[in-house]
Amino acid sequence: MKDMTTRSKTLNLHEWSKDDTIISLYVTKFGCKGLYLTSETEIAKFIGTTLASLKMQCANIRALMGHRKGSLSDYSQLQQSIFSEYGNMPQFELMRVVKQIIKQDEFERIQILRKLGKDPSKLVKIN
Repeated sequence: MKDMTTRSKTLNLHEWSKDDTIISLYVTKFGCKGLYLTSETEIAKFIGTTLASLKMQCANIRALMGHRKGSLSDYSQLQQSIFSEYGNMPQFELMRVVKQIIKQDEFERIQILRKLGKDPSKLVKIN
């Protein structure tokens, strides 16, 4: 469970994590290209927030990217930190980070097993 601020608890707001912010950076820069989550709505649902909240995150990141149109200037310290660390990463590298966060490899394995007529829940997991 995430440690939430009093304001977040009171207003029932999503407390954005580092992983959530990395995903929103990717979505801001590249959309949903290469991800099994194929829309911003699916991304928001995965993160556990609303589409409107995701769009505001993306607008804050656009401000950090130097865009004036469609941006908000009230970005957080976390957003600034994530942008500094990941903002100049090539698309392929950032996509790899996001795929790890959303467990895309696991999702794809399950889809392949289902296409082969296997029940993934009955298979033994190897760690």
